[in-house]
Amino acid sequence: MNAEDIFLLATKGTVVAMHRETGRRLWEAQLKSGLGGDFVSLVADMRKVFAHTRGEVFCLDLFTGRILWKDGLSGLGYNLASLALPGSPESLMSVAAQRLAQEHAAADSSNSSAGHGH
Repeated sequence: MNAEDIFLLATKGTVVAMHRETGRRLWEAQLKSGLGGDFVSLVADMRKVFAHTRGEVFCLDLFTGRILWKDGLSGLGYNLASLALPGSPESLMSVAAQRLAQEHAAADSSNSSAGHGH
């Protein structure tokens, strides 16, 4: 299975991986239960899933759901968290920005060569 085949859902202190085309559950990882709310912040790359819930951050294997590491974020409380993968080539924003830059470069090249023909 490829990373592109996986859809991730995060809620109630749990991350669920599903097959993108069939909806079949691949794995479910209970991160933490108890006080602090049900919301789970989530970001993933082609190999790992990073999740935050109830004052802890977790790193899971994308293909198995196995928790690779966790950090209790001592002293940071139980607020919502924003997650990011700076410089990750798998980032959707990064891919979109690269495509946009390529399209602009192609358009500029096309315009400059068309202008030289007259």
